[in-house]
Amino acid sequence: LHLPSLRIAFQGNGYINVSDLRDILRALDDNVSEEELDEMIAEIDTDGSGTVDFDEFMEMMSGE
Repeated sequence: LHLPSLRIAFQGNGYINVSDLRDILRALDDNVSEEELDEMIAEIDTDGSGTVDFDEFMEMMSGE
């Protein structure tokens, strides 16, 4: 996956749901465990809305 492909996933309403986020994270690292996915998602979806915007995703990926 590369940045333009990732940005496409967020087009439309500007958000993705956590299910789609799981798929993206698995595509980036197919060795990631369900527990690690849960931790990453909890870290980025702090309000529990079930959605993540592109900027939040990029912050998580860059470790900011």
